[in-house]
Amino acid sequence: MNNLFSRFIAFGAIADESMREHIAEAIYGQLQKLPAEKTGISNVETENFTNTLDNILDNKTMRELCAKDAGLAEQITQEILDFINKTKRQLAKTENPLEKEQLLLTGFTQTEENEFEKTWKKTAAFLLATYEKQELDPEFYEKEFQKSLEPQQKMNKKRIQFENVKEHFTEKWGGLLFKKQTAWELEFIDGQRKKFCEELYKRIEELKKLQDLLAPFTGELGRLWDMSKGKWQKIDFDILKKYAELLQKDRSVQELAEMLGRMHSAEKEYEEELFKDIVIKPDWKIEHAQKADLIGIHESDDISSMLPSEAALLADETAELLFYKKFAEKKLQTFEYQAKILSEKEEAIQKARQKTKEDKKGPFIICVDTSGSMRGTPETVAKTLCFAILKIAIRENRKCYLISFSTGIETLNLTDIKNSLDKLIVFLSMSFNGGTDAMPAMREALRMLETEDYKKADVIMVSDFVMPALDEQTQNQIKTAKENKTKFHSLVIGGGGNTNIIEDFDSHWVYNIHHKDSVLQLIKALNAI
Repeated sequence: MNNLFSRFIAFGAIADESMREHIAEAIYGQLQKLPAEKTGISNVETENFTNTLDNILDNKTMRELCAKDAGLAEQITQEILDFINKTKRQLAKTENPLEKEQLLLTGFTQTEENEFEKTWKKTAAFLLATYEKQELDPEFYEKEFQKSLEPQQKMNKKRIQFENVKEHFTEKWGGLLFKKQTAWELEFIDGQRKKFCEELYKRIEELKKLQDLLAPFTGELGRLWDMSKGKWQKIDFDILKKYAELLQKDRSVQELAEMLGRMHSAEKEYEEELFKDIVIKPDWKIEHAQKADLIGIHESDDISSMLPSEAALLADETAELLFYKKFAEKKLQTFEYQAKILSEKEEAIQKARQKTKEDKKGPFIICVDTSGSMRGTPETVAKTLCFAILKIAIRENRKCYLISFSTGIETLNLTDIKNSLDKLIVFLSMSFNGGTDAMPAMREALRMLETEDYKKADVIMVSDFVMPALDEQTQNQIKTAKENKTKFHSLVIGGGGNTNIIEDFDSHWVYNIHHKDSVLQLIKALNAI
């Protein structure tokens, strides 16, 4: 984690490098709710920032969000560290109202006894105008100074007495000045904290609102936080709220989106996997050393098993040397015995089998008809479905590409959510109008299927399908894409539509806005997969 905040640790404006590292860890730890003994800030020397940091971190919503998202905790920690540095530097540049008093104190600290009368008058007048008598009594110290200046025989003793009074006086004055300096710094820091927290907490609440509207989110808050600076004003939360509420009311659209999301993963792919299968087989192991079965005669030096004719050589002094020669050369005629012991041995056999190929869930390419014939309920249904699919794409970290079409096309890469959410707001806010030409949209979808990011995408077209059929070239391209396992889905809004173009899709659904049981009801077509 140290690398995350290396800029603050290496170039921070407060404390030393080791302490700055401790501060960074403490802030991050509190946001992540790590064990208390590792995250306490109150015992960290932060140069008047301790209470400020405790106050900044005392925000329930912020800590709840950060506890679930390490990326968000990292980014907010970095912003707090930047606030510390910025405030410390601003403090150094701001005119200090106590600077005049500090110079006066420093000057008096250097005063020698022969200069006392000259400097004391100005000093005493300032102190009488600045402090209450019970805080610092100039009259008392003037008397003590005068006593120290009385003529004495031993000059060293006189000097020590004067220096002692001066030291006591400047320490008292310095202590009061330090308290005022600290109070001024704390007031300045607190003022900066209020401005920082006002903006920070506002962005936190807007992030929480966005999370609720686009829920369920998984690990996306850190990425969305980047857009909270300067881009929140472009987001119309009322529009998002509107479609979130519509999605809750119309579960059929949510079900269709979930169904489309599962469909790609339902298409399982298989690959051949080679593996070794270990088989245990019985094995008869031969033990020649054990005398079990006589199987013949062979040459050896085994005296215990030699033939009687070989032993007879020892009876003749002439033949005895021959016996020794045969023994040395292991050429004595001997009985051969053999024993078999039943044992087991492992044998590896290589086999092949089919296994399911793990594949990420594919991207979405959504083609939405924004022509004038879609105005009204069809427009609402189309936008709500886009909103639902976007939520799935964000939740499952899937790429999503939106193509809106009428007489022309507009495209929007929804994968980069932090840079596209404001554009999605524009799409959700726009009015549908113009003619209908699906050809450019389908060609754009086919083009995207050839890219690395979208080569395994499912294509979904949402329209009333009151349009001409696709040309032969586009139909052939769709067939080729299907051979590469791309699925084409259609959602027909209304009761009509050109069946010739619908037949080019693998499956289609009809959203019947005139169903007798409900104004809005999703009906799965009979030929759908």
